[in-house]
Amino acid sequence: MPTLNNNSLIRLSTLAEKTGLSVHCIRNYVDQGLIKVSDRTKGGLLLFDEIAIQRLRFIKTARGAGVPLAKIVCFLIASDKGDNEKTCTGLAELNEYIEDMRSKVSEFEQSLITFEKVIPIP
Repeated sequence: MPTLNNNSLIRLSTLAEKTGLSVHCIRNYVDQGLIKVSDRTKGGLLLFDEIAIQRLRFIKTARGAGVPLAKIVCFLIASDKGDNEKTCTGLAELNEYIEDMRSKVSEFEQSLITFEKVIPIP
């Protein structure tokens, strides 16, 4: 791997701060191939680019919405490999998941409205 030559790269600790993820979690994602190390300092510290920030924000948002990590992994790896069929399948599955969640939220909202009619909340 080349030595540091781009001042726009950030260290792992800064990446953790920018994304709200732990250093341990980010290292785990690196090990799984979900994000790439862009470079290293002369001392061996990991450095990351803007793409890593955006990917981690995507992963964090998806996980926060309850998307299983396995679905995220399949989608990102297929995309990285340029496998259009698997990428499209993964995208369709993620959109299906979103629609399913919208339906569940709508059902919950209706249930709450009904509940408030039956049991008045002070």
